Amino acid sequence: MRNVEKKNTVRLILRGQTNNFGNTIYDYANKLVITGLGSQASYFMGIYQMSETIVGIIFDILGGITADQKNRKQILVFTDLVAALATFIVFLQYSKKNVWLLVITNIILAILYSFNSPTYKAIVKDLLSKQNIYKYNSYSKTISEIISVCSPLVGMVIVSFFGFKYGMLINSLSFLISAILEWQFKVIVPLTTQKKTAKESKLQSLKSGLAYIYGNKELLVVLIASSLINFFLAGYNFSVPFTNHMARFSHMYAYVLVAESVGNIAGALFNSFWNKDLRIAQYSHFLFGVGVTTLVVPLLQLYWPLILVFFGLSSACLTIFNIQMMSGIQAEVADDFIGRVFGVIFTIAVLFMPVGTYVFSLLNIKNWLVFSVIGIGEVLVYIFMFGAIKLVQTK
Repeated sequence: MRNVEKKNTVRLILRGQTNNFGNTIYDYANKLVITGLGSQASYFMGIYQMSETIVGIIFDILGGITADQKNRKQILVFTDLVAALATFIVFLQYSKKNVWLLVITNIILAILYSFNSPTYKAIVKDLLSKQNIYKYNSYSKTISEIISVCSPLVGMVIVSFFGFKYGMLINSLSFLISAILEWQFKVIVPLTTQKKTAKESKLQSLKSGLAYIYGNKELLVVLIASSLINFFLAGYNFSVPFTNHMARFSHMYAYVLVAESVGNIAGALFNSFWNKDLRIAQYSHFLFGVGVTTLVVPLLQLYWPLILVFFGLSSACLTIFNIQMMSGIQAEVADDFIGRVFGVIFTIAVLFMPVGTYVFSLLNIKNWLVFSVIGIGEVLVYIFMFGAIKLVQTK
């Protein structure tokens, strides 16, 4: 790995995990405040969460287009500086009398995230070679999972000892540190392709981006499969909190979350040590692992330690699939279309997750059988993805 790529890798990881740490504490503190609003808690929690979904649907595609048309480094620095300012204002001005400030700030951050996130995914291609993209995503995912376990605990300590507002201050500082790290990125790939895309209008750019995705049949299959998986993952995330009731064990849900975190870390570590970039038909097999390990959970309901093992295996398979998919897109998609591709991915995720949650809330299956339904769905997605890829490759 060239020295400049080593520095870029370190800065990318530090930036991503600094942001992740600050956002986790921010979200924890916000939800803690909202749940303490008594009769208004449900109302404000609904607005707080729905605002993110609505903003994502409206702005994610636009964020992807902008990432292809403008200087990606400048977009990242600007959005993180504005986010730092917005959260610092909350730190200075918040009181229980102006709880709307939380909602407004969350909307502002969601808009900024719609531009920042696809840009951050796209700029990896400008900073790292293909081989190092796979390494970076493995390292980043491993550290991210470790931080995701520690952040809520740190957030709890900070809010308990120093108060809610200092959670906002930490998030503000995390955005500022992210902007400083982004400013030090050293681009190794010329940005000439962005100048060509910048000449297009937003509508023309969207049309050409969609045409690129439609023309790249393998990429199209991956996007369809990932959207379908998001549907079933939403059902999974909806059902997992009810495992306490299913197991008649008050701490089962907590143990499941720990098992998932361990599985995510193990999957990321395995991918980094394995150090292989797989073709789509190869990494699609990990979806089969996700589905089968979820499918058999109801058969193990009398042996909850085994259930935890299978939840962990499912998370490990999903992590490897996600790392390979994300790395493949970053490495293979043309530089002048990569922002729009990620914009489409995030939009699809935003659209299908609420739909999946709604469908599984209507099914209202509050026993272990729900995981068989989810697992069967995931296996069917695997069959579709593997079959469609083989069909595309034979043409």
